[in-house]
Amino acid sequence: MKRKWFCVLTIVLLVTVGCVANPVTGKKELAIPDSYEIALGEQSAPEFEKEFGGVHPNAELQSYVSGVGARVAAVSDRPMPYKYTVLNSDVPNAFALPGGKVYITAGLLKLITNERQLAAVLGHETGHVAAKHNVNALKRQMTAEILLQIATEAAGEQGASAVQIAQVVNNMASLRYSRDNEYQADELGIRYASRAGYNPWGMVELLTALKGTETTQPGLLDEFFLTHPLTDKRIEEARLRIQADHRTADPKAADPGAARFATIKTLLK
Repeated sequence: MKRKWFCVLTIVLLVTVGCVANPVTGKKELAIPDSYEIALGEQSAPEFEKEFGGVHPNAELQSYVSGVGARVAAVSDRPMPYKYTVLNSDVPNAFALPGGKVYITAGLLKLITNERQLAAVLGHETGHVAAKHNVNALKRQMTAEILLQIATEAAGEQGASAVQIAQVVNNMASLRYSRDNEYQADELGIRYASRAGYNPWGMVELLTALKGTETTQPGLLDEFFLTHPLTDKRIEEARLRIQADHRTADPKAADPGAARFATIKTLLK
């Protein structure tokens, strides 16, 4: 009986999920439908935002970050209903839920020094969505069957239960990407920032500054490093990628959006 049920569940899973090409790599993979993924992110968002201090109350700050994010989203490899939001948490971090909801904390914004670095962060998180890193990682943590069940219910009239959503939120909050996922998200962040009109060297600036906090402010980025492992090799990989794909970009060029960014940062105080 158990074997029969397993076979039926497997068939349903394969039919519902399907084998599709990854928007970034082009490789075939099992994936839940976009509509299910979007519904999962929509239903998880309120609890996720609550977990990290809620949405920052300043409308001008939200509008600014949303505007930078929109420029990045417009040139991504995967059209999704992307939304960029600042969370009212002093703990530096950034996240992307399945379906395109991207978050950056006030704490991480305080560490960034210009607009191209912000574009790099948002591009990196957009890359995780475009390449389906987050939903694939959730499938590994929760098993594809359980995630599909939750996503299916989220897309239905009744929606997923509070317990199921809490399970997704807890897994997302501690989600660890593979080294290859992080390298690819950096590459996509560089690509999307450049396409959006930003200097791609913002990624190297960002990673170098964050890595430097290990010495200047030990412990500050423990949570960020847990979910986004950062090494000297990762910084070097980003540098080599820019030199190979964006040869005309000047690492010493001034950031046209730096002054605007500096003004916006005052809203965090």
